[in-house]
Amino acid sequence: MPGSCDVEMDKDGNIILWYLKHSNTTKEGCSIDLVSKYEDDITLEFGVQHSKKLEHCLADSGKYDRAGSRTGNMSAMTSNLLAFSFSLKNGEFDRVKGGYAEKHGSFCSNASFCHSSKGKCLEVADYSIGWARSEDYVQTTIQLVGENRFWTCNKRDHKHNQNTEASSYLYYDYDGKDFEFQECHSTSNKSFRCFKKENIRKPELWKIMDEDYTNKEYNNLFTFHILPTSSMQTSMQNIWIKCHKDADKEDCKENAAFQQCDKMFVEFGKISFKMLVPDNSVKITEISKSESVESTDHWEIEPDTSTMPTMSTVEPPWEIDWRLRRYLLQTRSTSPTRTFPKVTFDFSWTRKASEKKSSAGVLIIMCIVILLMVFIAVFIICTATAFNGG
Repeated sequence: MPGSCDVEMDKDGNIILWYLKHSNTTKEGCSIDLVSKYEDDITLEFGVQHSKKLEHCLADSGKYDRAGSRTGNMSAMTSNLLAFSFSLKNGEFDRVKGGYAEKHGSFCSNASFCHSSKGKCLEVADYSIGWARSEDYVQTTIQLVGENRFWTCNKRDHKHNQNTEASSYLYYDYDGKDFEFQECHSTSNKSFRCFKKENIRKPELWKIMDEDYTNKEYNNLFTFHILPTSSMQTSMQNIWIKCHKDADKEDCKENAAFQQCDKMFVEFGKISFKMLVPDNSVKITEISKSESVESTDHWEIEPDTSTMPTMSTVEPPWEIDWRLRRYLLQTRSTSPTRTFPKVTFDFSWTRKASEKKSSAGVLIIMCIVILLMVFIAVFIICTATAFNGG
């Protein structure tokens, strides 16, 4: 189905979106609708996988420089690069597929620095995440499409000559003002050159208000989009590969793949996210990230979330991006109103990167506090009564 993503659910219930080498997704992109139980922070896992050790498909970026010096092979990250976005409104996905139109210099934060490295002043900024090798380790890079600055994370537990898979967690705070690798705690208050910070694409969740939607726990709609290589091709080729100087390079071709490893993937943690319920034509599978075994079972009704089966949908039977539109309080052509509780207890520091603890813990703590207050009040009353009686 056009626009559908290659999605699987592993045996633990995590949702995995695959980006396969030379697949239709690399050419056309895809979209997926999810529902989330949270209204605040978002954590996504991005990874790369290969049939051999990763050293065979990752380009060498040179020695890791903690001071941020731009030395070494900066084009290494373009060998395995995945562009993505989220929360796109009507028509936006089709507009960004062919790349981003350059805007007037006033759209830049620093036009002279942006243009000096062949960057473009942009109205809005989407994301690209790439992988390379640095010294003994796998290096993950996050860069906004069209921007000439980037941020890296070297994972010490992922060695490219020992592993066939590596991944990193990308964290967005609740208001979308900042993003960072969970493991590396990259610099907050990042500065940019080719666009203004307020124009970074921010993750949004739409509250599902329709009473016919019965899952009241996972009731925030979140859309995720894989962008085709055409959306980032020109800017990446000119900024890092210098194709404007030598167009005969292999990576300067119009159909440059930006992918040397077999697979890249995005994983959505089972605690935070669920997929929309498929039609009864979806086949149930028991899968891992490297294999799948097909079953002939079907979903007839919405399964209980606590016992949700694993599944594989090479061609998802639902209509991407439209299925829950009737449940929204308003259409996506306007920015939705986000709903937050009047009193918030922040326990995010206790949550793991891939999934957050249940909100039941907050309720338990509140009950304990209330009981303690009642006990203190009774004690004071009894003491005062005894004192007056004496």
